Amino acid sequence: MSSHPILLSPVRWRQNLSIKKFAQHLLSSFGVLWLLAEMVSFFSQEAKDWLTSYWWLFLLLGAASAVYSSRPRSSFSYKLSGRDVVIEVLVADAFRVPGALVVPTNTTFDTDLEGRISRAPSIQGRFLRDYYDSNLEHLDLDIEKQLELERYAYSDTADDKPGKRRRYEIGTVIRLQKQGRLFYLLALTHISPEGRAHGTEEDLGIALAKLWYYLGERGDKCDIVIPVIGTGHARLPIGREEVVRDITRSFIASCSSRTPCNKLTIAMYPPDVARYGIDLCDLDVFLEYSCRYAQFDTGTDQTIGKAIG
Repeated sequence: MSSHPILLSPVRWRQNLSIKKFAQHLLSSFGVLWLLAEMVSFFSQEAKDWLTSYWWLFLLLGAASAVYSSRPRSSFSYKLSGRDVVIEVLVADAFRVPGALVVPTNTTFDTDLEGRISRAPSIQGRFLRDYYDSNLEHLDLDIEKQLELERYAYSDTADDKPGKRRRYEIGTVIRLQKQGRLFYLLALTHISPEGRAHGTEEDLGIALAKLWYYLGERGDKCDIVIPVIGTGHARLPIGREEVVRDITRSFIASCSSRTPCNKLTIAMYPPDVARYGIDLCDLDVFLEYSCRYAQFDTGTDQTIGKAIG
């Protein structure tokens, strides 16, 4: 999968290439030159002089190495310590990443709301358009069938919100399969009487914990792709980088007693990286540290999906 053009911009290169990194690579290249010169001097002083005359070549190699190591990365992944699980952060369109896709939705599983969902540039809106050809009736039938099959409890909405009246709990998950791909619809937000979605950081934590539990108990154990959920129409009051961290911490905590999947890919929408100044290097360090020094609580199922510490 090719990286997005914004990752190749001069701005991204300058952000990654520091003076310290440049100096380190130059010193390393001259270290290689010194080592080679000392080795060949054992056989011939002339050979040593000839080699050291090409010091400028080692200078160029050091500079090239510094530039290459500072190239903007569009993905990074690490194996979770103590578990046969890989977590990946990938800058890509989530719909183009192989695996079962998590689609955030609302607690009433509304699919229309006077066209707000069907026309919205959101994950749910695109799911409706690309996989159901904007056929609301077909999608609603599939959703209702799965809700009845799962036998989820619900309550009737007391307000005058538009759309459906049955409200399910935050974190309710249903499984849909369409055009050969698996989807998990996750109830993340409530719908207000004005027909707007709204959620909180607490809702995100609850929804993620229930998602991992569902996948661990009833999922297909396939690779899972999750977008940076809650940052669009859900209007969560946190940045995208923090959502990536929350997803990572919650998933690692869920692996305490079961592994929801073999690989989790957190897909970041490419234009968002530049638009919101997302620091991929910082996220890379965070993910590596989190996977290498993961802590697990094997006490009870009550901790599943809740970050430790």
